[in-house]
Amino acid sequence: MARRSISLLAPAVAIVLLFSVVTGQLNFLVPQLSHKGQMMGLLSSSTLTQGLKTSYAASESSSQPHWAVASAVVVALAARNLRKVATKAKTKKQQLRDMTAPDTADAVREERKKGAKNVKGGSKMQRFFSVRNRKFWDFTVWPRTYFKRVWEKKDWLYAALFGLIHAGAFCAPFYFSWDALAVGFVGYVITGMLGITLSYHRQLAHLSFKSPKVVEYFMAYCGALAMQSHPINWVSSHRHHHGATDTANDVHSPKDGFWWSHAGWLLDQKGTWMRVDKSNAEDLSKQWFYRFLQKTYPLHAIVLPIVGLYCWGGLPYVLWGFFARVVWTWHITWAVNSVSHVWGFQDWNTGDISMNNWLIGILAFGEGWHNNHHAFETSCRHGLKWWQIDMTWYTIKLLESVGLAWDLKYPSEAKKRKLSWDADEAASAAIA
Repeated sequence: MARRSISLLAPAVAIVLLFSVVTGQLNFLVPQLSHKGQMMGLLSSSTLTQGLKTSYAASESSSQPHWAVASAVVVALAARNLRKVATKAKTKKQQLRDMTAPDTADAVREERKKGAKNVKGGSKMQRFFSVRNRKFWDFTVWPRTYFKRVWEKKDWLYAALFGLIHAGAFCAPFYFSWDALAVGFVGYVITGMLGITLSYHRQLAHLSFKSPKVVEYFMAYCGALAMQSHPINWVSSHRHHHGATDTANDVHSPKDGFWWSHAGWLLDQKGTWMRVDKSNAEDLSKQWFYRFLQKTYPLHAIVLPIVGLYCWGGLPYVLWGFFARVVWTWHITWAVNSVSHVWGFQDWNTGDISMNNWLIGILAFGEGWHNNHHAFETSCRHGLKWWQIDMTWYTIKLLESVGLAWDLKYPSEAKKRKLSWDADEAASAAIA
């Protein structure tokens, strides 16, 4: 801004001053001196005053405008404008400094400054997902406070691993074949639906149904193939999430920003200190199979899938059946934590910002009906209405029909009435 003002005003001022000198209108500033003695005489106040009076008298007799006065006015206005610009720039810089992270680079997650602003296009996105539009506010951790923090060694290792897997996925289109694409899609269903949503989430984390141990362990192994950590770690983190939803102790709170809730939390060991505590998953830690997966996880998640796919179909099968499939399943699962806490609608008054999002509901096999899930955490059914597609629940019902699942849990009518928006409005009216 200051440079632009200077570039615009400087040429104009220079032209005016030059023209004034050429036309002799700056005689009071540049008097005509005949010899050295006259120059020294101008140093006295009386001589200077007399010279100025003579110059003004000469200018008054001229019919031309007084360019010297105009030049002085332009210079004064330019100086005033530049002072204002400099003051504004200094104030804005100070505000930005105040809004950024604390002085220490190793600021804990709670101390990182957050801002709330209405995201551009947020309302249009909301109308796409719900007829009940609402103002969308994005809680954002300032990027410089996130990336300039002190990174742990494990943070760097995870970042390198994520980058490597994504790089492999980007190479997949160059080795496209319909067979390889089919392998990737089937792997997505097996690891994403049977492994993550059915086993890790609904059965192990929330105990929403029971099944024979053979079936339970098989489904859990499918989840290990999704490369989202072993069951003990995944279940523990998810239980921490439900224990402190949308708070500072939430593992992936959306109020720490869309990036954080999507994947950023995976790259901040200090910010997710609660993940170290696995005491809330002791029911899994006591079982030999889950301890075995914990100790040998890289073998099952990375080595065996890559070797098996390469022996089966070569490099295209590896790129589509492992790299592309893993990345796709990652982002669909992460979108439940980010997108489904941002865009959608709420059927139930859960006291948080969990949303029912139909798109994620389809892509994540029913997990996108997230407000329903936060209202009734132990329910094996997330799509509570007939049109809310829930492929995971359909699969659980299929297992039940052949005797491989039982003790299915559903929302009680009493809790439905308690969390209903109609009940909340009726209670408010009664109090009023």
